[in-house]
Amino acid sequence: MNTINRAVTTGLSLLLVILTGCSKSFLDKELIGVNPQTGSMENPENARAAVNACYAYVNGGDWNQGLFPRLLMESSTDNGWGANDYQDRPAELGVCDFTGVSPNNSYIDYFYKNMHEGIRNCNYVITNLAEVKTLSEQLKNRYIAEAKFLRAYFYFELVKDFGGDVMHNSFDPADATLFLAKSPPAEIYKQIYKDLEEAIPVLPAKDEYGPADIGRATKGAAMGYLAKAYLFNGDYANAAATAQTIISSNKYVLETTFSKIFEPENINGTESLFEVNYKNAVGFGNGPIPAEVTGAATVDGGWGWFGLTSDLENAYIAEGDNVRRKATINKAGEVVDNETPSRIFPSHLISGKPAHTSFRYYRKFYIPLNKRVGSPWQFNDIKMRFAEILLIHAEAAAFNNKEADALTSLNKVRARVGLADKTGLSGDALKLAIWNERRLELAGEGTFRWDDIRRITINGKKLIALLMGPNGTFVKYNTTLSTDPIEKAGHREAINKGYYFKEGVHELWPFPASAINANSALVQNPGYN
Repeated sequence: MNTINRAVTTGLSLLLVILTGCSKSFLDKELIGVNPQTGSMENPENARAAVNACYAYVNGGDWNQGLFPRLLMESSTDNGWGANDYQDRPAELGVCDFTGVSPNNSYIDYFYKNMHEGIRNCNYVITNLAEVKTLSEQLKNRYIAEAKFLRAYFYFELVKDFGGDVMHNSFDPADATLFLAKSPPAEIYKQIYKDLEEAIPVLPAKDEYGPADIGRATKGAAMGYLAKAYLFNGDYANAAATAQTIISSNKYVLETTFSKIFEPENINGTESLFEVNYKNAVGFGNGPIPAEVTGAATVDGGWGWFGLTSDLENAYIAEGDNVRRKATINKAGEVVDNETPSRIFPSHLISGKPAHTSFRYYRKFYIPLNKRVGSPWQFNDIKMRFAEILLIHAEAAAFNNKEADALTSLNKVRARVGLADKTGLSGDALKLAIWNERRLELAGEGTFRWDDIRRITINGKKLIALLMGPNGTFVKYNTTLSTDPIEKAGHREAINKGYYFKEGVHELWPFPASAINANSALVQNPGYN
C-alpha cells in the first residue's frame, strides 16, 4: 500500500489536533487545541499528512458516506435497485424511490457534511502551507496544487447535487461566526475552473510520480475534471478543447480488454486518470470501503445492496454489447465473467423467495475467488478513466456540431468492446448515441448515471423527468412491461420505484436540516420546506 494510503489515518488524527473538531457545525472554522510542537506543517511529515487528510474525504470520512454515491445515487436511477431484501431499510430505500428524500435523511446529511469537511481541510492546507519555510518551493507548491484539485472535486460534487451552495475558501478562526448565503452555480463553477486551472501547471504528469506518490492528483486528473466541469456547465468549446489536450498528450490509453480495468491487480492502470487507493474486503470491518462491502452479494459475504436492473441489462442486449454486459453484471445462475476456475453465481433465497430485487449483482467491483489473497483484499476505486475523457470529447464535439470528431471519439470506446462504428449520425441522434454509450460504459462506477439523467435535456425536459414519475418510461417498464421473474416476485422494494419523483424538486437534493439550522442565511432548495 503506498504512502498516501498509510498516511490517511495519520492525517486525520493530525487534523483533529490542528483543525476544528466541528463542535458547532461543519461550517465552524475555529481552531481548537493548536499545538505548534506536533501540529505544525513545518514538520514535513505533518504537511504530507495534512494533504493526505484532504484525500480522505474523496470517498467520505466515514462508512455512511461510502454508501451514498453508488448505493443511493445510482440506485435512484434506471440502472439500480436498493436490492437487499432481508432488512427493513426505510432511510436507504426512501432515497432510492424518492419517498424519503428530505432534509432529515441521514445519508444526505453525511454526504453534504463530508464534502464540506473536505473543503475545510483543503482550505487549511492552501491557507497555511504557503507560510511554511521548511519545505522546498516545488513540494510546497505541489501540495497546494493537490489541495486545490481536491477542493474543486468537492465543490463539483456539491454543485451537481445541491445546485447553488455556500462557498468559502479561507481558514481563519474569525470566520467561525460567519453566516453565509448560497453562491449561484455559475460562481461555484468559476471557482472550480480557477482551482483546476491553477493546479494544472503545477501538478506532475502521471508518469512523473515515484512509487510512493502513485495515486496522488496529477496534471491529467486536473485536466480531466476541468473538461468534465466545462461539459456539465454547458461550455462545450472548452470541454472539447480540454479533453482533446488529454487525448493528444498520449499519457493515457484504453485497456485492450474491458474487464481488465476492474481486476484488483490492475491498480492505477493505463486508463486511470484518478483513483482512490486503498484496500477492500467483502467482510465489513476488514476494509475502509463499505460501499463495495454492501454491494457484494449476501452469498459472497456482503450485504447485497445495490442491484442492477433488467432495464440496464436490456440496454446492453439491445446494443449487442455482450462484453460490457458480462463485465458489469453478475447474474445469479449464470457464469461469472473472467473467473478461473469457472463459477456459476449463486442465488440467495429467504423462505423460498429471492433475497434480492433482481439477482443481478455488480461485477466491476467483484473480486474473483482465486484473487482474494490476504486480508483485506486490495481494490482501488477508479473515479475517472480515459474512456470517460473520450466520451466527454464526443459529447462536447456533438454540441459544437463537429460530428466527425464526435464519432471518432465515440467509436474508439465502442471498438474496444467489439461494437461496430456508429456512422452518419448528427444532431439529437448523435447525442442520444453518446449518452447511451456513457450508460453502457460507466454503469455503476460512481454517480455517472445519476449525474447524467439530471443534466441531460431532451425536448425541453430533463431525462430524469422522462424516466421517473407516474408517466415515466422506467416506471411504466417496471409496472406494466417487464416480464423479469425476479423483479416481479415481490420485494420490500416497491416495483414502481420512481413513481413519486417530483419534477422541479428531486433534480436536486435538499440541504440537510443540520446545515439550515447552523446557518440562517442558507435557503433551502425548492420543494423541501
